[in-house]
Amino acid sequence: MVGAGSVVSPSMGVALRRRVLAPHTMLALHLLPAVVVLFAARADATPSISFLNDHKPRSITLPDELEAQIFPGNSSVTDYFRLLQRDGDSLLIGARNIVYNISIHNLEENYSQRIVWYSTDTDSSVCFNKGKSVADCQNYIRVLAKEGDGQFLVCGTNAYKPLCRHYAQQADGSFNFTETNGAGQCPYDPRHNSTYVYVDGELYSGTVADFQGTIPLIFRQPLKTDHNDYKQLNAPDFVHSFDYGDFVFFFFRETAVEYMNCGKRVYSRVARVCKGDRGGGPQRLKNSWTSFLKSRLNCSVPGGYPFYFDEIQSTTDIITGIYGGESHEIIYAVFTTPPNSIPGSAVCAFSMRAILDTFEGSFKEQQTLNSNWLPVHLSKVPEPRPGSCVADSQTLPEFNVNFAKDHSLMDEAVPGFFGRPLLIKAFFEHRFTKIVVDPQVNFQDGKTVDVLFIATDGGIIFKAINAQSSAGVESIDPVIIEEIRVFDRPVPIVNMQLAKQAGGEGKLIIITDDEVKSIDLHRCHRASSCSACVGLQDPYCGWFVGQGRCGSLGSQFTGPVFQNVSGHHYQCSNSDDNDVYNPSTQIQTTGPVVGASLEGPPIYSAETLAIAVTTACVAALVIGFISGFLFSRKCRGDEYAHTYSETPYLDSKLSKRDNLVPSADPNMYTANNKHINNLVTNYNPKNINGKSNTNTTTDSKLLKPAKCAYI
Repeated sequence: MVGAGSVVSPSMGVALRRRVLAPHTMLALHLLPAVVVLFAARADATPSISFLNDHKPRSITLPDELEAQIFPGNSSVTDYFRLLQRDGDSLLIGARNIVYNISIHNLEENYSQRIVWYSTDTDSSVCFNKGKSVADCQNYIRVLAKEGDGQFLVCGTNAYKPLCRHYAQQADGSFNFTETNGAGQCPYDPRHNSTYVYVDGELYSGTVADFQGTIPLIFRQPLKTDHNDYKQLNAPDFVHSFDYGDFVFFFFRETAVEYMNCGKRVYSRVARVCKGDRGGGPQRLKNSWTSFLKSRLNCSVPGGYPFYFDEIQSTTDIITGIYGGESHEIIYAVFTTPPNSIPGSAVCAFSMRAILDTFEGSFKEQQTLNSNWLPVHLSKVPEPRPGSCVADSQTLPEFNVNFAKDHSLMDEAVPGFFGRPLLIKAFFEHRFTKIVVDPQVNFQDGKTVDVLFIATDGGIIFKAINAQSSAGVESIDPVIIEEIRVFDRPVPIVNMQLAKQAGGEGKLIIITDDEVKSIDLHRCHRASSCSACVGLQDPYCGWFVGQGRCGSLGSQFTGPVFQNVSGHHYQCSNSDDNDVYNPSTQIQTTGPVVGASLEGPPIYSAETLAIAVTTACVAALVIGFISGFLFSRKCRGDEYAHTYSETPYLDSKLSKRDNLVPSADPNMYTANNKHINNLVTNYNPKNINGKSNTNTTTDSKLLKPAKCAYI
C-alpha cells in the first residue's frame, strides 16, 4: 500500500498498470508456462514421435462379411458371460444361474452337461432388502475348477452372498454336492473384476470379501492380505493370475501409495505369493502371507519425458518363443491411459526373467508419513530374504514376517521386453480391453511371429504381428493385419479364446456380456492378387500359384506358395489387375476388398494431435487476451481511459476531491480554506504524567490533507 504523503514514481505507475490489467491477463500468465512445457515436451519427444504414429490396418472386415457362429444364451436377460475353463473341445461358460457347456467347433450346447444353480428365495429376499435389483439378485457363476475325475468346484455370486459347491459325479451320472461359504473366493457383484487360479488342489483368488466391495484381498484358505494395510492392496482391479514355478502371480491395477504428487494415480502391478506359504508362526500372523510382494509394470514410450500407459486391462498366459535367436518366456498385456487424460491404448510384453529379477532387487519404503519412498539399504534386509519361498514359513522369525508386510513394494519396475510398447493406438472412441495370442506361427521363409488379437470396448478386434520379432528383442515393426468389426453396434468384449484345430485352421471365440460368437482366424480369400495376398503379411495366408488364389496354409490347396513376412515377394509382379501393394503407405492402394481400410474413418497420429492441441491453446490465449481487454475497457468506461504512466491522473482525482461542494457540517468539507476532514482521527496525545503534550496542537482544527492515494 502507498502510504500517506508518498509520491507515486514512474516505476510505481508500471505496477499500477499491472494491477489494472491483471483481470484479463491472469489467465494468459497462468497458461503461458503450460504452453512452454508443451512445446518443450514435443521438442524432447521428437526422436520417438514417429513411433507414436497410428498404424493403419491392411484391411477392414465389416460384420456382414463375417462367417460367424453365435451362442445367444438367455436372450431375454443379460447373462454376464464369463469364460471359466476350456475342457478339451468344450468351453465352460459361467452365466446367470447356469454353467453352459458349448462346443468350440460350432458353439452348440451340450445340454446334458449343463449345471443349473438358482439362489434360494431367502437369499434373494435379503438381497432385495439391501437395495439390489432383480437382475443383481441372481446367481452368476464366476469360479469353476476341476478338482479331479468327476469332481468340480463351482462358486457363484448367489444374490450378493457368495457360495461354493463341491460337485461329485455318481455312478449313474448324477451329481451330489456340498456347499461352503464363498466369501473371498468369488465376487459379490457379477461385474466386479476378479481372478482365480486352481493350483495343486487349492484355489487362489483375487477378489473382494464384503457386500460393498471395499475389502480387496488375495486369498487362499486361510491366508489373505491385510485389507487394513494400503501398502499391500489399495483399491485394486484384478486382471489375471497364473502359476509359474514356486509362485502364483497376480496382475492388477491399483491406486499407487507411493505417488506423492497432488491427486491420485493408478499403477499396474504384478504380485506373487509362494505356493508353499503356510503363514507366520505367531498367532496374529498365522493367517497372513509371509511371501506377498509386488512390483510395478512399466509400459511407456521412452524418452526424456516418458509417456506412460499406467492401467493394465488384460494379460496372456506365459508364451515360450524364439525372439532374436534366443528362447524367452514372455507375457503380453494391454494397457490404457487414465479416463481423464489423452485417450490411448498400448500393447506391451514382459519377460518372466525380468519379473523375477525385480523381486530380487531392492525393497521400497517410506520411513514417515511425509517422507519420500526410497529403496531400503541392503544392510537392513534380514535373512532369509523376505518374500522368498522357504520350507516352513511358520518357522520364520517374526521380524522377517513383519518386514515383508511393511515392505511389500519393490523399488524397481518391470521393464518392457522390447524396451517400448509393441503397438500404440490413440483414439477417442475405443480402448483396448482384452488380448489373446497365437504364439510362434511360421512363415514360409522360416521366420516366426506371434499373432495378436486385441479387443476393444467397442466390439472391434485388431489382428497384429511384430514383423521384426525374429530379428531381436530391440526390433519392432508392428503390423496391423486386419481390423475386424465384429458387431453392428459398439459392444465391450470381455474375453476371447483361441481354438486351434489340426492343420492350422482355427476359430477365434469372442465373449461379451450377453453373446458368444465364433469367427475364422483369417479372411485370405478377400485378396485377389499375389501382391495383395503377400502384402497382408498374414502368416495364415499365402498365394497359391497353381490355383491363382490367396488361401489359408491349412487348406487343401497344393503347389508353390508365395508368402513373406516383409509384405512383398520378388516373384509377385509389381502390377496386378486388381490390387497393387504399396510398402510406403502400408495399405493396398487399389482394390475394393483388401483396400477397404481406405474407406474407414480418418485416424490421426499423436503428432497431429499434439499440434492441434498446441494451436488451440495459443489461439485461446490470443482470443482470451483481446476479449478480456476489450471487455474491461467497455465495463470500466472512462475510468481507465487515462494513461497510467503519468502522475497527473492521480492529481486529477485529488483535485476532484478538493473541489467538493461543502456539506452541512463545516468540519467535514470547507472548499474555500481547504479544511478537509482527514481519514486519521485528530488526537491530542498526552505525556506520561497525564497532561497534554505542550508540543502538540490543542485546538480542534482539522489536519490538512496530504496528496496521497490508497491502493
